[in-house]
Amino acid sequence: MSTSLPIVGQQEERPPEHAPGPKELALEALWAEISPHFYSLENIVRMLRLRRRFDFKPASLNGLKVAIPTGKVPDCDNCLDLCCTGPNAIVSLRLKDIAGLVDLGREDLLSWSRPPPLPTKDAKRQHTWARREADGSIFHRAFPILARDKTGTCMALTEDRLCGLWPSWPTSCARYPYALDIKNNVVFYAAGCQSTRIAEMTEAPVAVRRLVRASLDAYNQRLRDVLFLAFARERLADLGLLQWVKVEELGF
Repeated sequence: MSTSLPIVGQQEERPPEHAPGPKELALEALWAEISPHFYSLENIVRMLRLRRRFDFKPASLNGLKVAIPTGKVPDCDNCLDLCCTGPNAIVSLRLKDIAGLVDLGREDLLSWSRPPPLPTKDAKRQHTWARREADGSIFHRAFPILARDKTGTCMALTEDRLCGLWPSWPTSCARYPYALDIKNNVVFYAAGCQSTRIAEMTEAPVAVRRLVRASLDAYNQRLRDVLFLAFARERLADLGLLQWVKVEELGF
């Protein structure tokens, strides 16, 4: 799936596209090589064991509910807030994101520094759905996050407070503020985005579709990572990507 999605507020008729670098291209080639063999006779036992621990049903548009008013998109141009800062602005990274940052020479943005948990009494009030999901996920422990400064602000931001990675930004950034609740198979609008608008009908289907697909992509990349680590760990090491993953957290 593609994550070359435009940031709302910087939309063009043909938005700039993400150009994958050598690590990311090698990762995609590796996926194309290993994915046809997951259910081969020699791998069936390993897959059955994995399925006991992980749900490998990929998210898709089939049967997906979109619990968002038609055409609702973020109004970044007129927003006075900054969604890339604060205790809930945690961007979990996937292998694809890691490869992209290495290609860009931005390994400095790969971080294991986690913000401290909020007091229990404030958890329901201050934690967003995404923060609760991240903090309770083994993926959050196994993979790095996008680096933040002492104020909790994303270090990929420019002096003008624009994304310095776009259009080569992480999958979680590409789908924001849309989020996927896989348990209920529904895409919803993240509570952390306070600036919204209803797009014109000629624009809404395109803008909404991009964000919905990016929400599915962010989830499906996580499933890919499990399979990469289960079936191609040595190859990931050869690519220099395994050093950024705490494999033991996944119980392999």
